[in-house]
Amino acid sequence: MLRSFFAPVLLLAALLLHLPAQSQIRLDGQVRDARTQQPLAFATVFLANTTYGTTTDSTGHFALAGLPAGQYELMVSYVGYDLYKSLFDLRQSVTLTPGLQPAAQLAEVVVRPAQNRPADYRQFLREFLGASALSQQCRIENPAEVVVVVDQRRQELVAVAPRHLSVINQALGYRITYHHFDFRVDYTSRRITFVAAPMFEALKSTNAGQQQRWEANRRKAYAGSLPHFLRSVREDRLAQEGFRVQTMVSAPNSAPIQQRIKQAGDSLAAVLTPAPGIVALVYQPALSAAQISQTGAEAGQVRLQSHFDLRVTYQGEHPDAQYAALVLEARRSELLNVAKSQWQANKAEITPGRNQLYEPVLEVSELHLLGPAALIQPNGYLTNPLSVKVDGYWAFEKVGEALPFDYVPALTR
Repeated sequence: MLRSFFAPVLLLAALLLHLPAQSQIRLDGQVRDARTQQPLAFATVFLANTTYGTTTDSTGHFALAGLPAGQYELMVSYVGYDLYKSLFDLRQSVTLTPGLQPAAQLAEVVVRPAQNRPADYRQFLREFLGASALSQQCRIENPAEVVVVVDQRRQELVAVAPRHLSVINQALGYRITYHHFDFRVDYTSRRITFVAAPMFEALKSTNAGQQQRWEANRRKAYAGSLPHFLRSVREDRLAQEGFRVQTMVSAPNSAPIQQRIKQAGDSLAAVLTPAPGIVALVYQPALSAAQISQTGAEAGQVRLQSHFDLRVTYQGEHPDAQYAALVLEARRSELLNVAKSQWQANKAEITPGRNQLYEPVLEVSELHLLGPAALIQPNGYLTNPLSVKVDGYWAFEKVGEALPFDYVPALTR
């Protein structure tokens, strides 16, 4: 089994769009120094995780028009000042006056004893950008701005860009600017923590064919993604959208768990070993949206809920070729290890079975609820990204598949 891992991305932003709202709401105002009240010209103003953004004029004024109603996190970035952020509910046109606090002098200094070691930087690129076909068309525009440190003793990778990190995604047609970028990988706990305030900007092209390719790739990135799944749960369209959800129960391997496996019989779809000494039982019945969600007290509120982990299979497309190769290699390694242990125990030659090795590779992900309320918004995103942890295919998909929250696919069948 492929042992990929991913911790929920913690973004300094949460956009809760109420789609498909078409009201023309305007957000404007003036950005000022919080202490002197002087206007700040040419500051970057954006709604995090969306394509809505602009810069202030010479008098510090800004305007964003044509916004759908919803809850947004307004971000304002300006050199020499702390990142301004404010979560607010936008129901009608409003004028704001963001006040930015001057940054402490030390916050502007990045201690770099030397340039990034090439091996460390390549390792960071693998972890951050990913290895999918779409990720391979991504590049970092300002590599000199990121500081990468790999601590072998602590088994940790840390990458920070105190000002911003800019990624060009030629596959999807976006420039993503991550303000206050902080990316960490803990290899001991197999956990990634990613803190940033991202701003999306659609790339321009006069080539109609390029625009069509971008749109096709955006639909492909969305299909089977976590937001696609969550939106399908909210709209009670799991089967129609190509998802199969099953209960998955993990426990330490023991005599009682082995007895439980024997008694389960045909009710089990699979018995997995996600980690040494751990057994995961995947049950045969498919779950409906009603079985894994609950309508909240507030109008339109839907909460993802389950007493157990969920195994989610997307059947609407073939997985990325690189992912399929990784899965097959993991299966081959696992079968050889089993054969080796049996050979040592029984002193008899055992040939690994071909059935498991040549089973089709599917887009299979695992969803673990961590405790905080996992509220699903209409756009398929969570109010609290840290309420879930994902593994499997969703962990494999990274920046190459990243879409803004205001992307609306025409996928409903």
